[in-house]
Amino acid sequence: MQTTPTDIDLVQQAQEGKTEAFSVLVDRYRQKVFQTCMGFLHNTDDAEDLTQEIFVKAWNALESFDRRAAFSTWLYRISVNKAINQTRRNKLRTFTGINDEVTESGYADEDAENNLMRSEQREQIKNAVSKLKTRQKKAFVLFYYQELSLTEVADVLEMSPKATESLIFRARKKLQGLLSR
Repeated sequence: MQTTPTDIDLVQQAQEGKTEAFSVLVDRYRQKVFQTCMGFLHNTDDAEDLTQEIFVKAWNALESFDRRAAFSTWLYRISVNKAINQTRRNKLRTFTGINDEVTESGYADEDAENNLMRSEQREQIKNAVSKLKTRQKKAFVLFYYQELSLTEVADVLEMSPKATESLIFRARKKLQGLLSR
């Protein structure tokens, strides 16, 4: 019986130059990194391109990975920072954690009125979330859309769990206020 290698095992192998080990890490995390990018860029092509850039950066920076945090945390930190930088470069101030293409395909059998209502709701959420402060956006997307634990979000943002909890609470309260209008 062969055991599945841990992220740390794969990182160590990749640091030794074994590209196939890094390929396994890419396969493990590609979808999550892509979803993170979609949450900030809201464009499939841009998110795909940025996902590739993130893995190239991770490969090139792999020697600097010091194992104080989990590989996934380190990778999410790179992802969030690059996504925000890309957003700034593109002057895209909108944000959504919902992949419209995936979501819309899930409603293909429902009537047009429901589709329109959901589309309007997504647009309202997108507009409301775009008004959150950058750190609140990061915490919100990682916690609610990536479904990371509070501790994992805290690790990615390099904050205490209590401060992260407070940040998520403030983001949720602000969104509730914006969406209730």
